[in-house]
Amino acid sequence: MNRYLLPCLAASLVLAACAPSAPEPSAAAAPKAVTSHGFGPEVSAEDFSAHVRTLASDEFAGRAPGSAGEQLTVDYIQAQFERLGLKPGNGDSYLQTVPMVESEVDPSAHLAVQVKGEALDFAFATDMVIGSRSGQPLVTLESNALVTVTQQAKVAIENSPLVFVGYGVNAPEQGWNDYAGLDVKGKTVVMLVNDPGFHAGDETLFDGKRMTYYGRWTYKFEEAARQGASAALIIHDDAGAGYGWGVVQNSWSGPQFDLPRTVDTEPRLPAQGWLTGDAAKRLFTAAGLDLNALRSAANQRGFKPVPLDASVTTALDTRLKQTQSHNVLGLLPGSTRPDESVVYMAHWDHLGTHEGEAGDNIYNGAVDNASGVAGILEIAEAFVTQNPAPERSVLFLAVTLEESGLLGSRYYTAEPVLPLAKTAAVINLDAMPVLGPTRDMVVIGKGNSELEDILAEIAGKQGRTLVEEDAPEKGYYFRSDHFNFAKAGVPALYAKGGTDSTEHGKEYVAKATQDYLLNRYHKPFDEFDPAWDLRGVVQDINALYAVGSVIAGSGQWPSWYDGNAFRAAREQSAAERATP
Repeated sequence: MNRYLLPCLAASLVLAACAPSAPEPSAAAAPKAVTSHGFGPEVSAEDFSAHVRTLASDEFAGRAPGSAGEQLTVDYIQAQFERLGLKPGNGDSYLQTVPMVESEVDPSAHLAVQVKGEALDFAFATDMVIGSRSGQPLVTLESNALVTVTQQAKVAIENSPLVFVGYGVNAPEQGWNDYAGLDVKGKTVVMLVNDPGFHAGDETLFDGKRMTYYGRWTYKFEEAARQGASAALIIHDDAGAGYGWGVVQNSWSGPQFDLPRTVDTEPRLPAQGWLTGDAAKRLFTAAGLDLNALRSAANQRGFKPVPLDASVTTALDTRLKQTQSHNVLGLLPGSTRPDESVVYMAHWDHLGTHEGEAGDNIYNGAVDNASGVAGILEIAEAFVTQNPAPERSVLFLAVTLEESGLLGSRYYTAEPVLPLAKTAAVINLDAMPVLGPTRDMVVIGKGNSELEDILAEIAGKQGRTLVEEDAPEKGYYFRSDHFNFAKAGVPALYAKGGTDSTEHGKEYVAKATQDYLLNRYHKPFDEFDPAWDLRGVVQDINALYAVGSVIAGSGQWPSWYDGNAFRAAREQSAAERATP
């Protein structure tokens, strides 16, 4: 669960290598970690554990896209799809090639700021993180071979004026534009994370504490690029981001990934990154400004951008590598309406191995998200033994590059193998809780679509109720792969676990969740633990299987609730379905 980064402002590109690397992943190269475990048709803790134990093993090296760990991962998933008798989901292949550009900034990068005659220096990782987006096609890659091209690039930002733009939001429907009257060409914008109204707790602004898409860091960089800025920096704070600086530091250290500009043509920033809260305070204090006062001002309608009377200079030496990753797709064709579908999805990627990092440097990603992949494999096992077979097709989609900005799912929605207009629903499994049975089930982004009505009835039969996530201000609905389907209008359900342990109560769940976020999320310690209580995850997987079974076995088209931002796109696709 999730990272980003340049058209070259001043780039010197030198072709360093162009040579084939690893062959196209194939199930023939079975990973050593695959066991002879005998899988059964029912959802079980034993089968779930076998999948997670394998995918999160050190042998898979943290499942980084483009690595040897990717090949082991896609081999394993494909082998499971074949074992289940699922058909290739992309024509005659189980794989969908996702072109990607990998960039890695030299960690000696720093930001040199001149402010009122004073020189400030901000170091990579401790004070800030920064990257530059390439996405520029380097060569045309063959779709049936993994070819790697490596280049070096230098991005220079020189004496770029700094300007504070509040939350960096341009939302016409909200009557809000933090860029109003401002020309940011050549400038570096500095902004707050989350939404207007968040830090003030003002429920009259946007959704108050509940994050909207405008609060996501991805949106803020996209909007800064549309405005024509040279660079953008987001001020980190734990509450606003929903995670500590360590998560930002780990996510932005090492290789970053992007889609080529031939695939994703949106404007891009030459440089973008984050400042720690302390670094931002130093900057604003040196500029004679009160950051807390500006934070309050940014929550008021009519906020005007504030120049910092400062400029920033940086030079980013970046290694660029164009290569490929893969989505893995297994298809159960529908018995009577095979052109209509339900999609189950989970991202298979994690943060890989951080070379040179002391101690355990393998980011295994057991909960995030070997658990979700194990979940869709268990659901697939249940579907292939279902009698009668579902009327609609069911697609099982394991996507890549979620940790790099939901890129694998973005590519799929740009190049769908089944028409999105005829995709009745997408159900996403990401970071499944392993804390035992609960009295409730969390729906992330609760209040979005009629899929929740179906789930509510199913959960009720399990003796559970539906609740929203504890911290809707963290914007989890926008931080996982179903969101790309939602933007395309496809009703998307992201549900899991619960907040109230049947045996230990709410405090137990809250404490364990906080412990995971602080000590294991996006860290090397997210590892398989045989002591997990998997009774709850079995409940969750059975409930999500039942939702898809209802939709795949009927002709209903669940919709977004009235007032939802994605409803218009769904209504347009409904018109497409009605057209002969």
